[in-house]
Amino acid sequence: MVTTWSLLPTDIPIGPIFIVVAIVVIFYLWTQYRQKMALIKKGESIIKLDSLEQMKTNHLSKGIIAITLAIGILSGYLLETYTTLNPWVSYASMLLLFFGLGALVFYGLIRNQ
Repeated sequence: MVTTWSLLPTDIPIGPIFIVVAIVVIFYLWTQYRQKMALIKKGESIIKLDSLEQMKTNHLSKGIIAITLAIGILSGYLLETYTTLNPWVSYASMLLLFFGLGALVFYGLIRNQ
């Protein structure tokens, strides 16, 4: 008997989730567009003076989150392999745990600057 498992449960409705995410992304992009157009109408510059500093901070946050998510995937795999936990639970819990830790580390670094 061959047993297969997937990372996502089969009873999750993917269509409605996709639609909600698409609506949120479209609203965000529309809001950003409106803000830029308002700045242009006022005659202000779209590029902020400290954009280089913001870019460094943005890359730092993405790097920390990527590293901690990779550690979360690795620890989820180890948790699935060496325990009897459901794979969905082991991966989800470790990803959320390490994402939170990465966010806290980034906050601690930014707060000290």
